[in-house]
Amino acid sequence: MNRREAKRLVGTAWLDSDYRTAWEFRIMRRRVPLYRAAIGALRALNAVTGGRNRPSLRVTRWERVAPHGGTFAMDKLETMTGRTDHPVTSRAELRARTSFASRLARAVSADEWPQIIAEYERRRRGERPQYRYVGHRPLNATSHALMDEAWVRGDLPTDPFRAWNVLKYEDEGAFYSSFFTHGNARGYAGGETNVGFQRGRVVFDVNWRQTASLAGEQAVLRRSRFLRAKELVKFFRTELKEVVRPPAEPAAAPTTYADVYTPEVVAAVADFTKPEALRSPTARGETTPDRHRASAIEVANTVERALPPLTAAPRPSTGVPEAGGTTSYGARADRPRRPDGPVR
Repeated sequence: MNRREAKRLVGTAWLDSDYRTAWEFRIMRRRVPLYRAAIGALRALNAVTGGRNRPSLRVTRWERVAPHGGTFAMDKLETMTGRTDHPVTSRAELRARTSFASRLARAVSADEWPQIIAEYERRRRGERPQYRYVGHRPLNATSHALMDEAWVRGDLPTDPFRAWNVLKYEDEGAFYSSFFTHGNARGYAGGETNVGFQRGRVVFDVNWRQTASLAGEQAVLRRSRFLRAKELVKFFRTELKEVVRPPAEPAAAPTTYADVYTPEVVAAVADFTKPEALRSPTARGETTPDRHRASAIEVANTVERALPPLTAAPRPSTGVPEAGGTTSYGARADRPRRPDGPVR
């Protein structure tokens, strides 16, 4: 297939084409030497300016959900100290857990470059692609649980969310997403916990599978370079400002209430949106329960387990049994006790 023919491919015809794989490999072959040199320079800068508690900028491996229900390890640079699975809540905390070099690496997305290097080496060995340049970003189990919860709460429409789960099950992940380059993904406060972010992720990921093309991938890559340059300018402005006026610690967050949408409730209800092979035996039944009814049952069960058993106050004994009197447990003798088990 030549370039002229490849330009006419759209959707899955482009995504599954051999031309796409060869085109991606040519880009990796040009960029990987530059990425390796830039990572070396960042590590040298980190050694000079990082301080004693600086991040190492070494390659670490992070578990992600793979197609067909498996998992795989994704390479990233360590750009933060401490519990990196806990979100950063303020600029003051970010500066305490990073160094100048690691913040610079995050600004230009250098922490993601080891993924491209590893993919290039994998393809050089003749192995099948694990990543693509443009598509949907692979997520960890926590991020998938956030998306499930958003659907259970009614924040995501059902049909697009089902389609999103199918493409997550069938397609390889990618380094760049059209949502990040054309959907203003970094503009949502709270990131992936924001409902607008979650909706945008579903819409752009599903739409890309239908409209993908060589021209579309080239547009995403060009836009990503522009956004990195924009982030670099913003990074230096912020660093200069915080040298003069360091950020202060934010006020303590108010205490939150206990949410009835526990992980178990979310997992049980969202099971019905998963591809067939990933569903539980209950969700694979012929009759699919209405999600609102299923959610109400689970909420009732959660409340029932949290409350103490329902009993009446004991009455003083007169020595003479009465019809319909109380037992030693406080329940009516002529009425069966209310079971303490969950609502059926």
